[in-house]
Order: sequence, then C-alpha cells, then structure tokens
Amino acid sequence: MRAASPAALLAAVGALAWLGPPPGGDFSSKGGSAMVASAQTVWTAWLNVTYTLPGINETIRTVGESGVFGQDSPLRRVSGLLVAPDRPDGLNACSPHTNFSRAPTGGPWLALIQRGGGCTFAEKIRLAAERGAIAAVIFNYGGGTGNDVQPMTHPGTGDTVAIMISYFKGREILRRIGDGFQVTMVIEVGKKHGSWMNSYSIFFVSVSFFIVTAATVGYFIFYSARRLRLARAQNRRQRQLKADARKAIGRLQLRTLKQGDTETGPDGDNCAVCIEVYKPNDVVRILTCNHLFHKSCIDPWLLEHRTCPMCKCDILKALGIEVDIEDRVESFPATVSNEASNIRSVNEEDNHSETASSGYASVQGTDEPPLEEPAPSESDSLHLVNSTSQPPAVDVLPHLDNPGFEADEIQACDAKS
Repeated sequence: MRAASPAALLAAVGALAWLGPPPGGDFSSKGGSAMVASAQTVWTAWLNVTYTLPGINETIRTVGESGVFGQDSPLRRVSGLLVAPDRPDGLNACSPHTNFSRAPTGGPWLALIQRGGGCTFAEKIRLAAERGAIAAVIFNYGGGTGNDVQPMTHPGTGDTVAIMISYFKGREILRRIGDGFQVTMVIEVGKKHGSWMNSYSIFFVSVSFFIVTAATVGYFIFYSARRLRLARAQNRRQRQLKADARKAIGRLQLRTLKQGDTETGPDGDNCAVCIEVYKPNDVVRILTCNHLFHKSCIDPWLLEHRTCPMCKCDILKALGIEVDIEDRVESFPATVSNEASNIRSVNEEDNHSETASSGYASVQGTDEPPLEEPAPSESDSLHLVNSTSQPPAVDVLPHLDNPGFEADEIQACDAKS
C-alpha cells in the first residue's frame, strides 16, 4: 500500500507561506470547543488506518503522517468508521442528495469525499456534518505524483474536523471498501510546519525596508537640494561676475588706430586673440596692463575670463573692483572725498604695474597735478594739542607707500612757507 511520506507532505505545502503558531498549545477538546488550525501554519495528521474483513480474521493496519489538517479545522483526535457516499459518481458530495447509507447508527464515523465536482470544501464538509459525520476526509485530485496534498480553506464548518489525504491513499481506501473491508481511521495531530519566516521576521524586514527606503529618499532629497542650492549660487556668482566685467570693460580705454601709428607699422604686434596684424581704423581696447587687442576680440574674452590673455592681469583688481568670495558682490572702497579717491586710484595703479601708471593712468585723468593740501594754521595746531584725548578727524585717506607723494607734499609745504 502506498502512503504519502512526511517529506512528500512537506514538499507539497512548502510553497505556501503559512506563518506563526496557532493560538494556544493544547490540542484536546474541552467543553465542546477545540483549537482551530491557524491560517499561518500547516499541521500534519497522523493516520492509523485499520482494514478488517468481516467473517475472516484478517486485519491490515497502516500508520503514517499522510494527512494535512484544513486551515479552519479543529486540531483534535478523532476516530471512527470511514464511510464513502453511496453512489460512485457522487464521491465529491456536491449534490444535496448525497447519502451515506453504510454509516453506523450508534457509533462515530468519518466521511470519505473526493475533491472537486464544482463545490467548495466548506460545502462538502457541511454536508457530511449534516449527515452525522464527525470528520471529513477529502482525498486530492489524481494529477501530479498522486501523493500531493495541500491545506484547505473551509470557513463556517464549525467543529467538524477536516483533513486532506493524497489521491493514492483515497483510492486505496475506496478499493478496500469496495472489496468488503470495514475501514477504521484514527486521526491524530501531527507536527507543525511553517515558513522560515515568522511574524517577527516579517516585522523586522518591514521596518528595515521602511528605514532603508526613508534614508534613501531623505538622502536623495538632501543631495538634490544641495545641488540645486549650489547651482543657484553658481549662477548668481556668474551673473555678478559678468556684471562686474561689463562695468570694468566700460572703464577701459578705446582707441582707433591711424595710419602711421606704431601698431600699424611693419614692426607692429599682432592681436593675441585673432592673430591678425593691426590695420588703420581698427578699434582697439587698451587694458590696465598696457596690452591692446581688437575690441571685437577682447570684449567677449574679458566678459568670460576678466583677465588679460597675455599676462593674466585681473582687470577687476586693477580697476579697484573688489568681489567678495561668498556673495560675489561688488564692493568699492569707502570714499571720503573726491580728491582722496583719485589719489588712491592712482596709487593702486602704481603699485600694480609701473607701465600701467605711465600708459593707462592718463585715461583716468591722472595727468592733472595732485591737489595740494592746505598748510595747517596755528589755530588748528592749538586745537589738536588741546584735544589729544579725542581722535582727530580724518578728511583724507593715508597716502600709502608712495615716495613720490611725500616729495610732492614737501614741495607744497616749501611753497607755502
């Protein structure tokens, strides 16, 4: 006789994710109530089947873990005579006229029913319970290996025990019943088989997935916001630098070359941007470093780079346009008076380049002689002596390190005296 092994049962139900143990741990029935198999786990059934032929002292017994409890079935021990429906074509117990005439009148019995027929497991089990069966034994389809079983879902069947056995097991029992044997079956609760994951694992995996997802989304938002902020700051900086470059370009000297100029002669230089010789009537721009280029060539370059293509002189610094590193905002030095502003502009150009002071300073109006400071009077000296506790008012900026300026001051004082 072929019976489903525990390994075959586990292989049949292994693909189903039934999680967690059933409530409680007592499989016995008290007060008419019994523990119900949870939908989160699979419980096998130990079957002790005895075949007895009346009138002949012949008994055949098989024992094995070859059944599976239904998901809504109570988990308790039951035993009794196994009875099949009367008609061979009504083994599925889907017809309301299905009858179990060979069921004993005084003892417990179990209904043997075939799966299928167009009705649900719950309908089969309820019909068997209405006919007086204490349990329903349903054998599977004939497909597969013949030893396949699976947990059943049959809500609303009450306290009726329901198990599934394999097709081979069911057909063997039917054949013995057809041969006149009385088949008695004892169903006992077997082992619990669940998925490798339990409720705690599901919770842990869910929380971990949520944390990882939240961290990923948060990092993506932070990274995108940072990139956007940097891009906006860079755009503002580029716009400000271009605005400063336009101002600086507007303050540079323009010159129209004429016939006979040194630049247009045979020994004249080429424009370092377009590599073409200078010709009469060419408009050139003279930078603070005294280098000159075609206006149409140098203006786009200065707008982007703000430096001389030859000596890398920064026109913003040379013209006194200071740009802050963070905000890139144009910041001119504080001007106390027009005279002091002109003097400091000349001094900065002198410190930057000697050639710039001689060649480019003429554009800024520095050919005019520096204004002479008035000689201090006796009243002013007396006022300074009497108010030593207060800081003197400064009308002009310091003269920086300009030896030429000190000489001019001495000459002015001598002239006054």
